[in-house]
Amino acid sequence: MNVIYRQGKKEDSYRIAELDYRASDGAVEFLFHDLVPGATPVQVVCSGLEQDSYPHSYRSAIVAELDGEIIGMALSYPAKYHGINEQMRRFFPADRLEHFGDFYAARVEGSYLLDALCVEQHYRNKGIGRALLERTKSKARDEGYNLLSLIVFADNTRARKLYEDNGFTWVRTIALQPHALMPHQGGCILMKCEI
Repeated sequence: MNVIYRQGKKEDSYRIAELDYRASDGAVEFLFHDLVPGATPVQVVCSGLEQDSYPHSYRSAIVAELDGEIIGMALSYPAKYHGINEQMRRFFPADRLEHFGDFYAARVEGSYLLDALCVEQHYRNKGIGRALLERTKSKARDEGYNLLSLIVFADNTRARKLYEDNGFTWVRTIALQPHALMPHQGGCILMKCEI
């Protein structure tokens, strides 16, 4: 497979948003459902990416492209941007942000954050996820970071194995209560990796 890895472009925004939605395992649906009349959560995320407001921008993504189709992506930026800011408080209902309070308070200070990683189902187990991780590590090093961090659902054993196999270790467990739109048990795990 001749997979091309490159920085995201504005015209990739919808595809990046689709993969971010899948990677979130219900979190994007929980936060964005019925928030903007007539728009799906993917459309709202896409609009945000297109606005190119760092760090939530198409430029923050590395995409994996095969035969002109984006089959995977990794979205990352400095962990200092991971948290509830005033713009989020104006946009999201307070109860949704409160549900994610511990999640947004969790970070590895001084690290680069892998916010989302997703590879299309039928392209998994072919090294694409690993390649996206390696390119994210290189991107973080290029920006002067020596730590990469991420947050994964505790019950997502497949993703946890990928991260553990690529040098990530447990930092702490994050409380996140299950919800009908996000039916995960055990909260999340904050992980880090020296790069």
